Amino acid sequence: MSKVFRLLPLFLLVAILASCGSKKGPTGGPEDLEKPVVLTSLPAQFGQIDNQRIEINFSKALDKASVTQAVYIYPPVADKKISVDKSTLLIRLHEDLLPDTNYYVTLTTRLKDVRGNALAENQTLVFAHGALQNRRLSGEVSFEDPADGNLPFKLTLVSADSLLVLNQTGSGPSYAIESLNSADYILRGYIDKDGNGRYDFAREPYYEGSASLRQNARLDIAFAYADTVKPLLQTVVGKSPREIELTFSEALSEIGELKILAADGETELPILLSRLRGTKLTLLTAMQDKFAYTVEARSIKDLKGNATEIARAEFRSNQVLDNIPPSVSFTNPRNGTSVNTLEPLLEVHFTEIIPHASLKAALKATESGTPISFDILQSDSDIYKFKPRQALQNYRSYVLTLSATDISGNPLKEEYKLNFLPLLRTP
Repeated sequence: MSKVFRLLPLFLLVAILASCGSKKGPTGGPEDLEKPVVLTSLPAQFGQIDNQRIEINFSKALDKASVTQAVYIYPPVADKKISVDKSTLLIRLHEDLLPDTNYYVTLTTRLKDVRGNALAENQTLVFAHGALQNRRLSGEVSFEDPADGNLPFKLTLVSADSLLVLNQTGSGPSYAIESLNSADYILRGYIDKDGNGRYDFAREPYYEGSASLRQNARLDIAFAYADTVKPLLQTVVGKSPREIELTFSEALSEIGELKILAADGETELPILLSRLRGTKLTLLTAMQDKFAYTVEARSIKDLKGNATEIARAEFRSNQVLDNIPPSVSFTNPRNGTSVNTLEPLLEVHFTEIIPHASLKAALKATESGTPISFDILQSDSDIYKFKPRQALQNYRSYVLTLSATDISGNPLKEEYKLNFLPLLRTP
């Protein structure tokens, strides 16, 4: 028994050592999700690469295996070596470089750190060999959906043969890409609305355009959504015995051919005038003396170029006579105001289509009554445009007098007189 008590301290010591050895190691703390970022480069951006060596320093150690497909250089350099030393990316160029040329090094989101965290977005650094090139491509930015104007957009500039030149992120109503070589380019852009790093067809707005950059150039961007839906003819309504209105599923850019056929399929109703405004097409016809007709439209194109080869719809003639007289709804210039040119373009809007043959117009000097010859630049519409054939006199008032009759024979209630004053202040 005494022997057991003598061995008891030894047993306790072994138990303590065993329990200490079974303790679990530390878990390592929270997961590393921090993305690497570029800190510095040698040379600095826009610096000279005459020694054909570029060092780019990152905030974190890089994964060597990710570098191979993550770095692009433009103009292309075939003989090069790209390596990684911890957090430094080293690029060695082993061929003669082009004189007085900017070189663009693009780092893509394929580049990762040792924890697998990728760059937040593609990034391009610019370096020079010889004189730094400073061509500039810029322009205004518009959006099919105005709400998209609050979102950043991604731009990709590629060469005429579609090699990557640079990536850039922009925002707002304008953009500018600086320090470009003189060349032909294709500019592509999209808005990454779902943040997945790629363009999703039809769900995100896109743009593509080209520019020849010999000096600074302007190229406006219009972000629009892809549309593959063909336009449809939805309704045809008889408005009067000489007017029908067609409504389409979306705004149109053009219609190739129109026919209106009687029920027998052979008698064609002449179309005298037409007006296309967005989704509405108004047709003025000869007198409709049949009860029912079929309208046939061919090569209907929407604003995105989608085309419907042929669409047909039946309608019933409306025999209720139109007895509403036309009126003037808008003029430019406004009646009784001045214009800052001696060769003004006078624009008059009517409430309905006015045939050219039923409009009478006269332009005269107000004080002397001297007639002024003019040309009618737009007619057979609800909008007429007039332009004097000679320069008018400064500080002398003029009046354009109009009388008109619509297709149903309803005249303006009274002559319309547009009074204006050329007021050109000379220095």
